[in-house]
Amino acid sequence: MQGPSADRYRADFDAWHSNPANAKAYAALRHDFEATSHLPADLVASLAHGHDAVRHKRRQQWAVAAALILSLSAGVAWIAIGSDSAKPVVAATDSVREQRLSDGTLVALLEGAAIEARFTSSERTVRMAGGRARFTVAHDASRPFRVIAGPSVTTALGTVFEVDMRGPVPRIHLIRGSVELAGGPAERPALRLVPGESAEVDADGPRRVPTMVNPAEADKLDADRLPLGAIIERANRVNARKIGLADPALAALRVSGRFEISDGDALARKLAAALDLRLDTGPQGPILKQP
Repeated sequence: MQGPSADRYRADFDAWHSNPANAKAYAALRHDFEATSHLPADLVASLAHGHDAVRHKRRQQWAVAAALILSLSAGVAWIAIGSDSAKPVVAATDSVREQRLSDGTLVALLEGAAIEARFTSSERTVRMAGGRARFTVAHDASRPFRVIAGPSVTTALGTVFEVDMRGPVPRIHLIRGSVELAGGPAERPALRLVPGESAEVDADGPRRVPTMVNPAEADKLDADRLPLGAIIERANRVNARKIGLADPALAALRVSGRFEISDGDALARKLAAALDLRLDTGPQGPILKQP
């Protein structure tokens, strides 16, 4: 589902993904795919080959491979749990700790964040205290996913967002998907964010605030079926050489993946390969064309 033929299989994939067990498995594999995206292909292949050679020890081998891959790629701890409990999970102030919840949701705990998860057959609730955490939520339309942090309640079905508890009030930043924020007086309507927006929630309820861009992430873009035109528009904001489209209809093509946008020429080459497009050079920069 990350390649140029993804749209051809979209309907079948969506039907398969509607099964909660499949959605959980896909969320786990997608995380590992993204975590290893920058590793040498021969290293990943050798790990996979060794894994296949001992299929009767599949679970043990995968645990070792996952630990090795993640330690090389991110320097974080891998924790897989079969069921959620009320025991809090805490990250040290100088480390990142990743926790995969039983529904497939991945939580990255940073700067002393602590969470407590309580899941039932009808809802998924996580209480958070201190620090900062990023939630990559596994889709489950039958069970809303909520993060309670101070006076704030963030509700999502399938998305990526961060909750920052280091300030006087919780701050929520939406990376991908959609969330609704509630809190404060009961009559105060919920606030819906779009990707890139941030909000704070105090005793008076949620309100949008200017987004502070992390310099380390400013040149990266996570796309989940994002229109090609939106990716190009984002890249053209920061590059002197602009990416162009020979046919405006190409802007509607859907793209998924993680992209470096600080180099327009390199990005154009990657998009051309992913979408099976031609790449020409114009006076302002690269131009994507139909093959």
